[in-house]
Amino acid sequence: MTTGPEAPAAADPTDDAVAAALAPLANGLAADDYRLDITRTGPYAVTLAVVAGPAACADCLVPRDITRRMAEQRLTAIRRAPWEVDVRYPADA
Repeated sequence: MTTGPEAPAAADPTDDAVAAALAPLANGLAADDYRLDITRTGPYAVTLAVVAGPAACADCLVPRDITRRMAEQRLTAIRRAPWEVDVRYPADA
């Protein structure tokens, strides 16, 4: 039983906050001519599509699980909640 007003729920992260959190990951990919497309699929869920540019370095991509874990860490920093991160690489297209 509570005796006072309940604490308001924290707002879900905005798309801008998600993009800002993932900017270091996107910048690292851009150095090897990849683009990171971010699609929100839920309040705490994203699909990250890694898109190769014409000069993309295929050998420069880290394994998908590492990319997913890096994204989860960055997203958890803006909102302490479990995040669902689906990573798609160029080979998936």
